[in-house]
Amino acid sequence: PKDLPWDVVLPFVKEYNKKRTDVLRTFYLMLDESMSGWRPKTSKTGGLPNISHEPRKPVPLGTMIRNAVECVTGIFVHHDIVQRTEEQWGKEFGGDIRSHLPKGEAIPYHTAEVLRQAKNAKVEKGGHVGGDAWFGSIASVVELYKRLGLYSTFIIKQNLNYFPMKVLHAILIARYPERPAGKWVVMKATISGVDIF
Repeated sequence: PKDLPWDVVLPFVKEYNKKRTDVLRTFYLMLDESMSGWRPKTSKTGGLPNISHEPRKPVPLGTMIRNAVECVTGIFVHHDIVQRTEEQWGKEFGGDIRSHLPKGEAIPYHTAEVLRQAKNAKVEKGGHVGGDAWFGSIASVVELYKRLGLYSTFIIKQNLNYFPMKVLHAILIARYPERPAGKWVVMKATISGVDIF
């Protein structure tokens, strides 16, 4: 066909994910994303419903896939093809679902992805989820613990809601004015009953 709907590919991905979760027990999960390169020649999307452009990736144009890796074996346990925004929001935890954060705001887009990956990878309760800055936020930490009983470690750079980045930087520079690089500051907060370090 001229246009290839995701419905042609998604059953394969769903079955692949099911096979992996059937044979793996997951306690430690690491989240990341990858890109399957696609160079359209006949139309804007080359027959796919949508394509992603991510300049920081080695192959910047194509289909983005969010991945979950079981950390003990290093085996992919879950993949989620990134679709159009409205389709992504229509997936589980998307849309206007309220968070456990103090103001009860909607679950952010990236946190919805974190929750889907952890739930669909069937991470055992009490297990641990980690990821890079795209996945990381206070919302992700709180929602993983409150909804799935999971602990987590994330890098937080851009999703700064409830995160005291300026305070941490000020303390770091005050303690190590000559050379703050390579040093760290540890703070503890309890947000919505979840201890965060």
